[in-house]
Amino acid sequence: MKTDIINNIIDLRAAVSFLGEKKSWWNSNFHDSSSVDFLTYIFPKALNTQFLCSCISTRNYIDNEVGANYYHLFRLPMTVEEQISNTAKVANIKLYKREEEALLLLKTKTRELFSDGKGGPKNIGSIDEINEDIIQAFSVEYLSAFQNDYKVHPYLI
Repeated sequence: MKTDIINNIIDLRAAVSFLGEKKSWWNSNFHDSSSVDFLTYIFPKALNTQFLCSCISTRNYIDNEVGANYYHLFRLPMTVEEQISNTAKVANIKLYKREEEALLLLKTKTRELFSDGKGGPKNIGSIDEINEDIIQAFSVEYLSAFQNDYKVHPYLI
């Protein structure tokens, strides 16, 4: 898979996991400043621990909403997850501190596409089509939900 797509998935995961915590979609606090200190103390040599822990927590929440048998932004095929993991081990992943920054990232990825505004689990495509269009669809759905205060869980079959 292309490096650009892997990097886009990482960027989306960072933004969505941050915004989901801030909007209380799931009950975790990995993006709080106290979590950074705690995780650094527990895993002093690990890189991007905050990002990885927040992604695991978010994956579990979305699995409960959509089902663990479906793919979504935080659960992709093993080959893609391996590429994401390998990249996350060495990359400098941007962690968000303000909602405006995370929303801006989602907005730039939407490229003027609009959502139908419906919440809940929503099929947005096929797992065989992980490309820029799928990245755009994830971005649009999450952006609309965060801006209009409803929960959505886009997934792939």
